[in-house]
Amino acid sequence: MNRTKLIPWLRGVAASCVAMLVYAVPLGFLMALVLLVAAMEEGGDTMSSFTVPLTQAVVLLSQGVGFHTSSIVVTIVPLLLTFLLVALVRTVFRRMGTDPRGYVAGLVTWLVLDRLLENNLSVALNDSTFLVLCKGALVFTAGFAWAFVHDRSHLEPLRGYLRAHLSAPIRHVIAVGVRLGVLIVAIVLLCGLGTVIAWIVLNHHAVGAAFEAMHVQTGSRILMCVMAAAWLPNLMLWAVSWLFGAGFSIGDFATYTLTEGSAAHLPALPIFRLFPQPVADPTIRLCVTLIPLVVGVVLGLLVLVAKRGFGLRPLQADADDRRDLLFAYAYPVGAFCITSVVVSLLCTLLYALSDGALGTKHLASVGVDVRHATNATARPCALGLFLAWGTMLLLTAIVLAVRALIARRGATESGSEAPRKARSVSSQQETDGDDPTEKKRSGARVADPNHQPKEKQGDDNEPTATTSIGIGLP
Repeated sequence: MNRTKLIPWLRGVAASCVAMLVYAVPLGFLMALVLLVAAMEEGGDTMSSFTVPLTQAVVLLSQGVGFHTSSIVVTIVPLLLTFLLVALVRTVFRRMGTDPRGYVAGLVTWLVLDRLLENNLSVALNDSTFLVLCKGALVFTAGFAWAFVHDRSHLEPLRGYLRAHLSAPIRHVIAVGVRLGVLIVAIVLLCGLGTVIAWIVLNHHAVGAAFEAMHVQTGSRILMCVMAAAWLPNLMLWAVSWLFGAGFSIGDFATYTLTEGSAAHLPALPIFRLFPQPVADPTIRLCVTLIPLVVGVVLGLLVLVAKRGFGLRPLQADADDRRDLLFAYAYPVGAFCITSVVVSLLCTLLYALSDGALGTKHLASVGVDVRHATNATARPCALGLFLAWGTMLLLTAIVLAVRALIARRGATESGSEAPRKARSVSSQQETDGDDPTEKKRSGARVADPNHQPKEKQGDDNEPTATTSIGIGLP
């Protein structure tokens, strides 16, 4: 076989091995450090023999494979480690190439490594070998797909197909809808992070008291907090569900919502003391549950007004071009529908991944109710988007109505102006005189001031009659 044909296959194998080593070796060192510090502070025997099996179990757990012992059950996936593993696979394949042949070879290598990690475990896995390999394949595929999509040259055929079969406005609607959905989910996760930070600030004294009750030393406390950070995304998602009104539960022992919550019956784990107390003020409860609605309204208005969005301006709306105006407000509806679907799917997926179990009876279900949490998050966001669209449509209708009213009033005033001028001319004539013939005579008299009556006119040579002696002079 030609050497150039072998290189992509070899790169895929090498990429999988490198990604697994870079991920598993530091994790193994951390496990060894945790066991060493615990043994030193507790004064017990060294537990270094558990380092390799514990590392194997954590690597598989980060791929979604839970495990259990005689007294411990852990199926809550540390989503931070999962994300780091996916990002690591993506980074390695971006450096070594994203050839499809490399993906096939890398996937086979990855599954072989997962099968090796499954052997010689000191704990029992909750999944069969087939499910273990399927979950490992999903994690590897997610990392490779992320790297593949990042390379624009690979997406050019798909873009050409979309350009040929979809118009530019439709492509713009799809792009805006997907990006807006991802942005809303990112903002929701930031709200969850802020809530977790608030929990830490308010309840760190209770966590410290739990450590003291368990006689945990300083080094072990630090390492336990570092290890707990692997479940930070899970806590963020639970915090989002709590903040928006859906809440979360720790098995049958406790349910945390804005109106209830208690840690009295929970196991003595310090992280359980981090969970919040009920919010007594109804105004605060109302304000925090309106956060997704406000997020939807604000982002919806920004997308409608922004030039990279739809660039709608109520003051610039033209009522004469009704077809363009109709399409201008119909495209955002399609984009917001796509956004609602994206938010619903992402929230459902993330909430489902954040759940798990810490036991087989009372702690068999830890986390959120996926359906209620998704409704509490996605529905207000979608309602806010369409509320923003309706507000913009109402403003445009008001502007057009005012313009039409002004134009109608102007037309009415211009139509009544001619009769008004005719009436003004007639009234002016009436003020000058009632008889137009008399007006003509007076005008003639003014024109000939030397005019005299006929009986007073005569020739200067005619004799003048007198009453003297009766004899006329020649």
